[in-house]
Amino acid sequence: MAVLELNSVIGGYGDTQILHGVSMAVEKDEIVVIIGPNGAGKSTAMKSVFGLLKLTSGNVVLDGQDITNTPPEQVVRHGVCYVPQTSNIFPTLSVEENLEMGAFVRTDDYRPRIQEIYEIFPPLAEKRRQAAGTLSGGQRQMVAMGKALMLEPKILLLDEPTAGLSPKYRGEIFSIVKTIHAAGTPILMVEQNAKQALGIAHRGYVLVDGKNRFEGTGEDLLNDPDVGEMFLGGGKSGNKNPDGDANG
Repeated sequence: MAVLELNSVIGGYGDTQILHGVSMAVEKDEIVVIIGPNGAGKSTAMKSVFGLLKLTSGNVVLDGQDITNTPPEQVVRHGVCYVPQTSNIFPTLSVEENLEMGAFVRTDDYRPRIQEIYEIFPPLAEKRRQAAGTLSGGQRQMVAMGKALMLEPKILLLDEPTAGLSPKYRGEIFSIVKTIHAAGTPILMVEQNAKQALGIAHRGYVLVDGKNRFEGTGEDLLNDPDVGEMFLGGGKSGNKNPDGDANG
């Protein structure tokens, strides 16, 4: 059974429609990746799950429950955690204080979970008292993901987790995504580094102009000549770089 489904969702911001009937699903044991050109609606599709835009048609279903247009603070309580591309940590707070902030809706003792987060992200344990804003880009991303994982979510949404990182940290973040998944958390990820992302994905979706264009296993999409031509570096210069959506 799918932990998350988007069924023919249509919506956007104000009078601007960005999504034109997007459908996708994430099973409980999957890493699913969304790729596509700038403005394709990748990040917008993810934000639609978290109630960050108005959907005018279609629905979002979490574990069999319709959560369409549910406010973000309620979506969190339903078990969805979202890590935005930017402004995803409290820079003046310590690493550990950031993790504590991630547990804001928990009423039980969350301290054991902090120790589990440190096991997933060993560099953070060493810097637990350090202000998060002083860390490297890769380590700040670890703080952001660790903060989200404090709630032990049903699904983790990652919006371009490797954006702006060096190749070393990109590889580290992808390894961590696999570790999080192996510990039992399904993941839906928007990613500009399409080849690496599809390399760890069970399935992927390619969006173009707010619509589904291709879908398949990560391996199938990597080997699809049309996908390669358009999005993986084999096509014309204008389409070959599947960067993140500035507007979508």
